[in-house]
Amino acid sequence: MIVQNPLLRCAVLGAAALLALAGCSGGGGAEEEASEDQAALTELSERLSDGEGHAYTAEYLLEGTDDPLLVAVDPEAGTAAVVVGDRPSLWSGEDAAELGVWLGQELDGLLPTEADVASWLAAAAADAAASAEFSDTTLAGELANCADVQGAADGPVGSFEVCVTTVGVIASVTAKVGDTAYTAKLVNYHDGVDSAWLEDITGQGSTSNQ
Repeated sequence: MIVQNPLLRCAVLGAAALLALAGCSGGGGAEEEASEDQAALTELSERLSDGEGHAYTAEYLLEGTDDPLLVAVDPEAGTAAVVVGDRPSLWSGEDAAELGVWLGQELDGLLPTEADVASWLAAAAADAAASAEFSDTTLAGELANCADVQGAADGPVGSFEVCVTTVGVIASVTAKVGDTAYTAKLVNYHDGVDSAWLEDITGQGSTSNQ
């Protein structure tokens, strides 16, 4: 459960410019608090976007299914895998945009992509009707900063909760997008992708460049 932590608004802002915008050094007022929230949401959005080039292996527990979801991505090596239960699907190629499209297709209905959630956060940051509460947590041994967004009128998702690790990987998400409900939590994580493991599952699933 996400618990509000007002101090996190200051803690999640990594750049001096964002600190100045958020007014974390003191003061008060509704306008300053709104700017602080907008800056924190923007920082989380940018962290997800910047993390798209990071190599990682993440396993998620999805509500409503016993099948674990494993996502392994190594953009520099041009490899990726999505494993649902014991059903792997693999990708190889050099085009990062194609990798993003492929991930969106493979994760459809299971987990939003980092790009998806980054767009929700960016839209909420620009939406005067949106409100946000912030906290931090640790999932699968990874520190994550969380935002509980409510009342966003202009973005693709009006209300959602998301936690983002320090390297820009989704740690948890609860959201409803159209008729699709997402509830996922990170249960295992490590940086990088084990090449021997990828080779081992290559014969079990199809490899696609899209």
